[in-house]
Amino acid sequence: MLIMAPPIQTVLLVDDNPDDCEIVKAAWDECPVGQELRCVYDGTELLDYLYRRGLFPTRESAPRPSVILLDLNMPYMTGGEVLKEIKKDPLLACLPIVVLTTSKAPKDIYHSAGMGVNGYMQKPNSYNGYLQMFSNLKEHWEEILEQPLAGSGGDCSANVAWC
Repeated sequence: MLIMAPPIQTVLLVDDNPDDCEIVKAAWDECPVGQELRCVYDGTELLDYLYRRGLFPTRESAPRPSVILLDLNMPYMTGGEVLKEIKKDPLLACLPIVVLTTSKAPKDIYHSAGMGVNGYMQKPNSYNGYLQMFSNLKEHWEEILEQPLAGSGGDCSANVAWC
């Protein structure tokens, strides 16, 4: 009898700063949340990943993320524009999204909540800050991903069709 190992869950970080991606990845690996962290560098690359096109044509190159950590301030396509695209596609609308950004502007927080994100976190200023943040995230992972801050904007039953 062949027993299949459960698939590795993937967390997808979307951040245009490669240095931030490296710091986040190092802290993520040091504070094992139990999921693989992958990085893409802007909103268009995120959509290519989600739709498996361009650099991400296969399930192996683009496994479905269990959560997206999304920066708001990016070139080409802002985090807000990306959220709008994701939320209008019923196959993607229920993907859990946590905003991870430098912005603490109330308008960004309220807009993100109105778009149905599952959480909003300000980027820490240090590596130790990331370690603390991921330690807290690990404790509250299921709570954060269970409910969006506002309506998801899609029929979550369609979510199971994405493979």
